[in-house]
Amino acid sequence: MIKKLLFLFLTAGGISSALTAQNLVANGNFEAGTGDVFTNWTKTNGSGNLTAETATVHGGVRSLKAISTGANEYSVQIQTDDIATVIGHNYEVSMWIKGTAGGNTVRFSTSGGTAVYGNAFTVTTGWQVCILSFTATATATKISLDLGKGTDTFYIDDVALYDITTAPTLDFILNGNLEAGTGDTFTNWSKYNGAANLTAETVEVHGGSRALKAISAGANEYNVQLVSDAMNLVVGRNYTASMWIKASVAGSTVRFSTTAASANYGPNTTIGTAWQKITYTFAAKSPSTQLNLDLGKSTTTFYIDDITFIGANVTLANEKFENETNKVVFYPNPVQDNLNISSESNVKSLIISDSTGRTVKTIKDAQNIQSVDVSGLSNGLYILSTDNNQTFKFIKN
Repeated sequence: MIKKLLFLFLTAGGISSALTAQNLVANGNFEAGTGDVFTNWTKTNGSGNLTAETATVHGGVRSLKAISTGANEYSVQIQTDDIATVIGHNYEVSMWIKGTAGGNTVRFSTSGGTAVYGNAFTVTTGWQVCILSFTATATATKISLDLGKGTDTFYIDDVALYDITTAPTLDFILNGNLEAGTGDTFTNWSKYNGAANLTAETVEVHGGSRALKAISAGANEYNVQLVSDAMNLVVGRNYTASMWIKASVAGSTVRFSTTAASANYGPNTTIGTAWQKITYTFAAKSPSTQLNLDLGKSTTTFYIDDITFIGANVTLANEKFENETNKVVFYPNPVQDNLNISSESNVKSLIISDSTGRTVKTIKDAQNIQSVDVSGLSNGLYILSTDNNQTFKFIKN
């Protein structure tokens, strides 16, 4: 069973709970229970539409099958036991889901304290992860899977809840301190607009020896714009962008935004003449996202340094990438030296790319790749693609 194998692999690989965070959902993989009963879960609505499934699973031998009624979200609903939560802490709940028809929606909701209702998540016919981020307002919280809105059959597996406040984090920005580069160029950054107004600064710096000097154009926010390389994010997960900034004259504004399939726009923030740290937190809408510094809507000079883009570095319910006919497990994650591969069919070729899409390692025409030496890679996020159509993200520490 893939889930049990993965647990053994992670244990053998020395990955501690401090690195992968603790899943707070009891029996989130639906393995425990008999018949159509799921231990640690209560069928609160549409009980007859919630049954055990043994053929279509994301991992292990059991998943949840839910027949939607086409009525309200809560008309078919299953709920966890009470989960101990910390008031004020940020949490992330996730589930793996697929549909028979595709195009229908599901959502998460919570009870305990102030109820939270997640956005409608459109389900496809392939396994995908659905995520809701929320802040706990009670010491005990129940998570509900609201599966009634639509006319489809859903399969759900590997539900997880993580305390993101205490989980390990990762800075996805490359060259956030702007030290790398020559002249007025900044490695891992592009000048999308107002290139002449974006230059290197060596006097007004927050740290190190280089910062960004931006002369605002007094027009639109995007008329002077520095854009990061693309980052590989988890759709639905919250990320926080920050930068240190000061202005030659107080009172002008800047903002963060993103370039992605669906963009995010932060608020306009007023900047003073002393170094200040500004932040913007948002949920990722696209797996490939660039961070924009929008500096054009004013008539002043800004100095920017020490940019970060922080997101949780947790495993999504023992995250794995597999399909029904070819199960593949990669471990450990994060990895320091050797990334191991366990597959039901031989992996003969693979490509590893960094967060910019640049190929950093290739193996071709092998008999059966079972381990890859990644010790020579720099720390960061990478994507591994195999010849049997598997794609896997991993962190090199």
